[in-house]
Amino acid sequence: MYQKYIIWFIIVVIWLFSSTFAYKELIIQNIDRKPVRVIKVILDWQHFVISSVAWDWWATLQELTKKVGWDSAVNGTFFCPDDYSSCGGITHTNSERVYLWDWESWSRYRPDTSIRMVFGFDKYWVPSFVQNNLWEMHDLWLWIKPDQDKLESLHFWIWGFPTLLLEWEDVVVWYTNYLDTKMNTAGNKTFICSTKDNSTIYMWVVWWLNIPQMPAFLKKNFDCRNALNLDAGESIGMIYSGFVLDQWRRTRIMDAFVILDRDQYTKLTGIIPPNKTPYNPGEQYQLTDKDQQKIKNIYNALQPFIIKNWSKQKRSFISLLRSAVTAPKVLSNPQQHALIKDLLWRFFVIWEL
Repeated sequence: MYQKYIIWFIIVVIWLFSSTFAYKELIIQNIDRKPVRVIKVILDWQHFVISSVAWDWWATLQELTKKVGWDSAVNGTFFCPDDYSSCGGITHTNSERVYLWDWESWSRYRPDTSIRMVFGFDKYWVPSFVQNNLWEMHDLWLWIKPDQDKLESLHFWIWGFPTLLLEWEDVVVWYTNYLDTKMNTAGNKTFICSTKDNSTIYMWVVWWLNIPQMPAFLKKNFDCRNALNLDAGESIGMIYSGFVLDQWRRTRIMDAFVILDRDQYTKLTGIIPPNKTPYNPGEQYQLTDKDQQKIKNIYNALQPFIIKNWSKQKRSFISLLRSAVTAPKVLSNPQQHALIKDLLWRFFVIWEL
């Protein structure tokens, strides 16, 4: 009887959030036995990843996302919150961060990236890793300075620490002396990376890895060429297609990577990108009006059960669906696969912007 209710619940919630997204994809599944929740962005000039920054004071992820024409976003790099004793009661950042290539809105703590790496995009929307590392007292192994002359030519960027992959090479070993206990402990680790042909961006979270394990995992499972660690602490946050999917205790952050579609990007920057063949994700099942109406009726009838059991069963549902979404029988049934994928990410929805 209990399993019957679970099945009905899974079916009816699909009605609430049924939709498809051609230019980006949210991947929620188990990969190498690790739970992941990652946004995949195809760089086909139909969508763009940009930075959105707070200036001298903090902002919420929602505010940083809406600032640039909100759609989807993840939290950015490390910052200094005012409740840390070392921050002197002021929330600020040590980051090199730029929003708008014309410097209309930007934040710079110092002109030296030090041992941190900048991840950004140039005027041709090519992802780039840049470091200038002007302070000569840094460790010799960290004087890599890739593309240091390109720093001023990037349109949108945020720096981070540590670099995970640089031109396919695991470089975490270079930062061994700078990794704290939290980085060396298995837990939720966030990242942003570009693939070997610079055609795709992956970003966000992998569960139950430590920082030294991240490079091999990202290279193997996401074909990452360059990868940067992002902030995985209590400031972690994620927005997907206008829905807040994660919001931890610390809502004050300093920057974010935001995904815009072509129209949003043009409105923000005034630039009309050249035409390019849009990425085609292939044929995907679309729920019919009849499907949705039937599910709506069932959903209304099951409201009391949903309200009573949501918190208790949420983790169980997510675990069940994470396993089901990659099951061979599900993959062979486009309708079933589409329904489970769509439902799965909605289990993380906290609220709509």
